[in-house]
Amino acid sequence: MGLLEELKNYKKQHDDTGILTIYLNTDFGEGSQHKGEWKIRLKNGLKKIKEYVETSGTQEEQKTFKKLADLADQHIYDQQMNLQKSYIFMASADGNFHVERILQVPVETEFHWEKKPVLNQLEEMQSSYPAAGIVMVQKSDVHFIDTALGEIREEKHFSWEVESEDWNQYEGNSATERISSGSTQVDEVQQRFEENRQRWYKNLAPVLDKEVKKRNQQGIYLVGNKESIRDLEKHLGAKVIDSIPKNLTSKSSHEVLNKVYGEKVR
Repeated sequence: MGLLEELKNYKKQHDDTGILTIYLNTDFGEGSQHKGEWKIRLKNGLKKIKEYVETSGTQEEQKTFKKLADLADQHIYDQQMNLQKSYIFMASADGNFHVERILQVPVETEFHWEKKPVLNQLEEMQSSYPAAGIVMVQKSDVHFIDTALGEIREEKHFSWEVESEDWNQYEGNSATERISSGSTQVDEVQQRFEENRQRWYKNLAPVLDKEVKKRNQQGIYLVGNKESIRDLEKHLGAKVIDSIPKNLTSKSSHEVLNKVYGEKVR
């Protein structure tokens, strides 16, 4: 279950001793982050709450907060090589509620020790970065990324196969594995695709529309060369949120996500 679906459950969480909520900006696109600014923010944020708990909290609360703060510190450092733009940590004193997420969208660094998780930034993300599909079009290869709140939930790849004269579906992103079987075959695929692409894109469009509908997505972003995304868009029933005329097939899915969101907020 993705973060979007879990948000409703987070709102039900409560702990009389306390719930630690951390929103940590880890965006290396910011110049200061190259010097480890997030580490300083983490240290200072936890220190400030510790001082508050030591002043006004019970011994049990102090002990529990220290345990959760140490856990958060350890887990964030364990993930530092995987960090993207933000890190979210939430955990309750009773151990029944524990959430950690690395996200591809930015947050404002915040630290909270309350009886309920502080969800204001997640709710803002739900509005700014709703469930959507990113469709990368590269002639006879179309890659679909299911995303919400900066998370990649699932990926599918559709490739036109000469033998079957149909779109074959694959899980994940492995287009290069299927088009590396020899230049002759690749040339044949591309030649036949150019001759029939209008009809073949028309055949694929309902499949993509179905993916959007079953995932309750608000629409899709089309990425690729102008000609390909134009030809596919005319057959789609799903809302096209934006078209990004760039070839990003050599990029990782997280890099594509970052580029799409960058275009979205520019």
